[in-house]
Amino acid sequence: MEVSIALTLAACLVLLGNHLSRVAAVRHRKRLTATDVQALQHVLEVLQFMQKHRGLGGQRDAAATTQRLEVAARLDQLWQEWKGEENRPAMRALWQQIRQNPADFEPHCILIEQLLENIHVLELRLAFQGNPQVTGLCEACRALEDLGRLRGLAVRAANYEKCPLDMQIQMRYLCQRLADPNGGKALSNLIAHLEHNLIDAPRVSLAPAECYALITPIIDERLQGIRHSIA
Repeated sequence: MEVSIALTLAACLVLLGNHLSRVAAVRHRKRLTATDVQALQHVLEVLQFMQKHRGLGGQRDAAATTQRLEVAARLDQLWQEWKGEENRPAMRALWQQIRQNPADFEPHCILIEQLLENIHVLELRLAFQGNPQVTGLCEACRALEDLGRLRGLAVRAANYEKCPLDMQIQMRYLCQRLADPNGGKALSNLIAHLEHNLIDAPRVSLAPAECYALITPIIDERLQGIRHSIA
């Protein structure tokens, strides 16, 4: 009788231990998920402001300079607050170089590409932890970057009397990538407007600030949708 009771108690203890282990594992996964979601939201904000800094860096007027300095100050804060392992010293060092040379287009693109790689890693990690809503997130961010690159190139091209050939080629390629029947009327109208008044125009008829103002609302709207999808 005593042996039977002891065996029953032992079995109960094993079951209880297994249950507690499962509960602990679930809680651990939830903590990991919450941490990664927070990191992902942070990277998205860094991405947004890096893209804005690139666009503003191609403008020469006082208003754009003031706004760019405000964006740079926010980026300084975001880099300082970013404690995740994805925030590598090389990335922070590159940001400092960019801060000193805001008109340089390619360094912005290099750093943004590194941010996209971090987003991809976080997407894979969250999907592995059982968060299917993040699937396709990096792809959406890369499409967003096509718009961001288009904005950065457009504001720089608008400083010329006629769009330089190398910029024409890059912007035509981006417009082809962005041309999506499901992309919405605003996007198709934007592409047509840029092609007519900037890319293919015999004489540029858009100011840098106009190019920035035309493209920014579409970028912000898409980024907001991405953020809501992982909230």
